Amino acid sequence: MAVSTGKQTHDNAVVVPTRPTRADAARNYDKLVDAAQELFATDGIDVALDKVAAQAGVGIGTLYRHFPNRTALVLGTFRSYSERLNAQAWERLERGTAIDALTGLFEDYMSTAATKRGMKEAILAAVGADAEVFEESRAAGRALMAAIIDAGAREGTIRSDVEPGDLSRLTGGLSMTCVPEDSATERARLIGIVLAGLRP
Repeated sequence: MAVSTGKQTHDNAVVVPTRPTRADAARNYDKLVDAAQELFATDGIDVALDKVAAQAGVGIGTLYRHFPNRTALVLGTFRSYSERLNAQAWERLERGTAIDALTGLFEDYMSTAATKRGMKEAILAAVGADAEVFEESRAAGRALMAAIIDAGAREGTIRSDVEPGDLSRLTGGLSMTCVPEDSATERARLIGIVLAGLRP
């Protein structure tokens, strides 16, 4: 899959961007990754970068200051996407139950599966399976799944032989089964089947 920006001066290195700490820069970064995620879903990973900038309400120069090439934008958007979904699951776990957190996580990943697949394919094509963002995502996922399992054990809602890797694979498996035509009802039915198998 092509990941070129069309600008040679920006294509020489793979950069894993980080969110700025300065408030105005952080706002622009967030607007860019939000716009990129939306357009990746509707237009594909190869969407014109000036369209991403326009959707975010910033100039193309601002985009390049944060993301020097298309690969950097995909990496930054994937990182933001993963962090956001994990943060939502942690919040559900703190406010509710293990099953609440797991149900929400499954639903989040299933409803955005096509976008995630496109980003992942672009990252694999550009920097391979050992990309830093994948390692970060896997580590954060293991910590989250371990916490969900611990909570489920205390609540008596998750089998004692379930491991963090099991939940990660189930999340990925559910995502891979999704197609854009799936309804929320169909996703909920599949999630219910998986949850039934996780109960003691």
